[in-house]
Order: sequence, then structure tokens, then C-alpha cells
Amino acid sequence: MTYSRAKPSPRYSELVSFYQQMHAEGTQSSGQPVAAKDTFTGMSLLPHVGMIKSLIDRFGARSVLDYGAGKASFYTAPLFPSADGGGKVDIRTYWGVDEIRLYDPGYAPLSKLPLGETFDAVICTDVMEHIPEEDMDWVIDELYGFANKMVYACIATYPAGKTFPNGENVHVTLKNAQWWAQKFESRRAALGITTDYFLVVFNCNNDPKPIAITSSRP
Repeated sequence: MTYSRAKPSPRYSELVSFYQQMHAEGTQSSGQPVAAKDTFTGMSLLPHVGMIKSLIDRFGARSVLDYGAGKASFYTAPLFPSADGGGKVDIRTYWGVDEIRLYDPGYAPLSKLPLGETFDAVICTDVMEHIPEEDMDWVIDELYGFANKMVYACIATYPAGKTFPNGENVHVTLKNAQWWAQKFESRRAALGITTDYFLVVFNCNNDPKPIAITSSRP
């Protein structure tokens, strides 16, 4: 059966309800309780901020959609070096963009999908491995549909520390780098678009040398 945004799989709907519960109540990570305020904060974005900036500069992007942003706790904090070296700035200033939109279906304040809108860059860090395989095509198509110029995805191929309330690992789709590259390329071909994608695939936690896959020409 083919699923879609309008009719996702029962599995997808179940997982979204789990995420809503975990955002509100907290979760377990490596067997230890995690408070709600510390659950899915969006900190997985931080190691990618510099790489994303280089792509934003390269493509001249002025708007960004963070798809699967979690609580997006780090977007307003002055954590990044200013262009003049005079101090720290927030991520929008650091990236030099006009707009950043945040979306996460599991977190009520950010759960409104920006339907009908597009953004120069779409980013999703620590997201794709949380999507059921049967819904992967329509989710990737949605990423491309929101993107004018580029899609950046960080993907893990190993189990997470966190678990759902039913005890299941939150990384529900574990595939190797080749599978992910083929999936993004096949969906791009099916859509007949030229939007570039950039995948950073981690084979183990804290991997110092993730696999970088790009559709872009040198």
C-alpha cells in the first residue's frame, strides 16, 4: 500500500503519538529517565551548524526549514561566533538567513506544517531513521517539495539510546549509507527534480568520520 501525508501508515501515526507523549512526559535513555524538558531538545543539530552554513553560503540560501526540529532549544541562544569576531550570535545571524521555520509533528508548539510554502534549504538532523520504512518515500518527497535549492540530512545507522514508552528503540529504520543514497536519489528521479541533497551518515555513535554523500557537482 502507498502511504502519504494525507494518509500515513498506522505505524507513523502511532509513533507521532509516542513522540507527543515523550515531549510532554520525558523518556528513557540507556535505561535512565530523561525529563521532558531534556527530551528531544534539538541538540543533534549543533555539530552540523558549520557545515550547513557553508552550504547556505554556497547556494545563497535566504530561508531554512528545520524539518523535525524537536524542541529547537538552541535557536535563540547566542552560541555561534559573529562575523566580525566581536562576540556570539544566534543561529539565524550566524547562518546569515532571513527566515528559519521550525517543524516537528511530535512537539505541539512546532507541529504546524508550512503547507504551500517553500524554503531555499531544508535540513533534518536525526530524523530519517525515526520514520517507518513504509512512509519513507512520501516523507522524502515532502522534504524535496519544501526545498527550492537543497536538502541536508543527518542519518544514523545504529540504535538510539532512547526508547518509546513501549520499550522499542526510537530508531525504527536502520539502513546502510548506500540504501539511503539510493532512496534519496530514486525519489529525486521519480519527482523529476534537480534539487541537491547532502547526506551525512553515521555508522556508530560519535563517529569521527561519517560518510558524506552528495548529489551536487564539484
